[in-house]
Amino acid sequence: MEIISGKTYYQAPPIYNLRDLLIEGQKKFEDRISVAYREKISDEDFVKKTYNDLYRDVVRMQQALAKVVEPGSRIAVIGDNSYKWMVTYLATATGFGTIVPLDRLLKHEELGPMLKRSRASVIVYDASFHELMQSLKEDNENISHTIFMESEKLTPDLKAEIDSEHADDSSFFFFSDFLATSDCEEALENESPDQLLWPAHKEDEICAILFTSGTSASAKAVMLTEKNLSSNVRALLGSVCFDDNISALSILPLHHTFENTCGFLCMLAIGARIDICDGLRYVSKNLKEHQTYILIAVPALLTGMKRAIENQAKRTGQDRKLNIGLKLARALRFIGIDRRRSIFKDVLAELGGKLQIIISGAASLDKETLRFFDALGIDVLQGYGLTEASPVVSGGNTKINVLGTVGQPIAGVTVAVDNDKKGEPGEILVYADSVMAGYLDDEEATKEAIDEAGWLHTGDIGCIGRRNSITITGRSKSMIVLSSGKKVFPEELETLLKEREFIKDSLVFGQETDAGDVVITAKLVLDEEKIREKTGINVGDLTEEDISNELAVLIEEINRNLPAFKGIRSYFYSFQDMLQTTTMKVRRGMEMDNLQALFAHTKENWQVLRGKNIDQYAEERLGREDSEQVGGDVKSSATEALAAVEEKEAAAKKRKVSVKDRIRQRELRRARRKYYRDLRVLNRMYDDVLKKRERLTEDERKLQVREAVVEQRLKKIREKIELDESEKITPAAKVSQK
Repeated sequence: MEIISGKTYYQAPPIYNLRDLLIEGQKKFEDRISVAYREKISDEDFVKKTYNDLYRDVVRMQQALAKVVEPGSRIAVIGDNSYKWMVTYLATATGFGTIVPLDRLLKHEELGPMLKRSRASVIVYDASFHELMQSLKEDNENISHTIFMESEKLTPDLKAEIDSEHADDSSFFFFSDFLATSDCEEALENESPDQLLWPAHKEDEICAILFTSGTSASAKAVMLTEKNLSSNVRALLGSVCFDDNISALSILPLHHTFENTCGFLCMLAIGARIDICDGLRYVSKNLKEHQTYILIAVPALLTGMKRAIENQAKRTGQDRKLNIGLKLARALRFIGIDRRRSIFKDVLAELGGKLQIIISGAASLDKETLRFFDALGIDVLQGYGLTEASPVVSGGNTKINVLGTVGQPIAGVTVAVDNDKKGEPGEILVYADSVMAGYLDDEEATKEAIDEAGWLHTGDIGCIGRRNSITITGRSKSMIVLSSGKKVFPEELETLLKEREFIKDSLVFGQETDAGDVVITAKLVLDEEKIREKTGINVGDLTEEDISNELAVLIEEINRNLPAFKGIRSYFYSFQDMLQTTTMKVRRGMEMDNLQALFAHTKENWQVLRGKNIDQYAEERLGREDSEQVGGDVKSSATEALAAVEEKEAAAKKRKVSVKDRIRQRELRRARRKYYRDLRVLNRMYDDVLKKRERLTEDERKLQVREAVVEQRLKKIREKIELDESEKITPAAKVSQK
């Protein structure tokens, strides 16, 4: 096992609980802009909130909450990134209660169960969730109050209609009206932040509950404390250094811990201005408007930015100039001359002119994109983390940044790689103050994740390389990480698929395309009799088209009830059982190895299999080669037996047989193919054993020769020593001789 600890390169701000963000911010950066945003995309001007405004609104929110629910209550928030979302989060997590951020892209039917599991008392939501939240409130006895965040975006008529609808409902508020109930304006003028803000949580009290990917029933709910989050903020700021009074563009959703810690809490800790993006289509425009210094992003966004720059160069006939500039910038930097930003000042101007740092996480970023931005003069710090670690574990920093890795552990975080030999891959373990308190209402899962010594078992595989930088080599278990950073658990989809009677088993995995996208793909094992019943073709040939059409309906039905990013995009089927353990679980690794080997051999694109029979595909592509390989690997008797079998099969084809007979024959053919395939593997293994035995014999012979040579040399040395001793004559002996 290899163990490394993160170094502290810089003095981090004294953030020991989340209320320190507000106290320090109000004291050091009182009139500095904390958050800037547009109420409506069509607005020309920005709404700007200072650090003093933020502190005051958080106090108002805490005082207002205290009037409607007990301290310690759980407050859920769902919606787009907004100043009000931030106020709700800070008011709750800094001491009043437990914040429950929810993914705004979840299906409506998933939100209800999650709210019940979280036992939230108050829901703060965007306009698009109004009807849903009112409906969920009726079915959830825990929910006592609902708060509507976006009243400014409503038309006067619609606002009047909602006001009328809730005229007699004392449990419904518009956000601004809710803050007005606080009655703390005089106190804000006369008392200090330390007196007005709610006391911080105790060390073991939960301040946030965050749901991981999964269905409403299977998604794990991670419990984080103020100690977890504040220690991660200090660890990050002890590893990186930024200029003063910088701007950060907030693009990723705030419910995502990566954006929440890096792009929200850390930015407040250093007095940065957080500019809320108008939407993905406006990223370029917002970068120019805000002259962004730092960007928190996922690989898909950076790949899109790179592609946009290259396409713009092609459209304007500047592609050759761009390529020459990239080569020149790299060459000059290699000899110690950094002229990157001056060479690409026009390109950087399109990105606002001040963009210097991009922090990338949630998924791996290809080296070509990393090298591209590096050549432009923009440092891409690639990081690694998980919600259970609050979330950042490691990352490139402003001292050491090894491209293609996820950097060193951040300050104060200890990482172990559970391997047998230094440099080899192994499971990544984490020990730090940022490791979660556990999973909500799931003690068994908590014990599986955190061992008795306090190490978090991430389930990710990686290794430690140059300059103690970590490289993620794979994901243990089966989690699929999309290029957007979203995570999908295949077991969830497999369960949905196997609910259909005609599907005996399934294997869901992510297949990476040449473009770098990850396509969620399913291999389905069908029950032939059941699929015949489903299609209504009980006799005669069941064509590939018949089955493909039926599966298309099934996949469409399943995808309809899933978030878009979880949808199955490609699928193929088989009638042959997959490799299984003794407990009837699919041997995922072995099955994936077989599929990868098949496509590596045929050199065809995975998408050619969509809706097709993989058994037939493999037989058509490999049948001829298998026959040739069989002839070279097995004994002549086996070859003759195979020829006899094939003759019998040819004769059988001439006879009309029943469906059951055809099924039986198909299974026999598969068994024979498997037999000869296994036989070839055994032959190769036997040949390898013989070769290794020969090498060992040769090594043994060489060792014997070396031993004999050494023995001869030792003998000569002994003889020389004895001769030298015999030639020595003492002075007394010389006198006696005279």
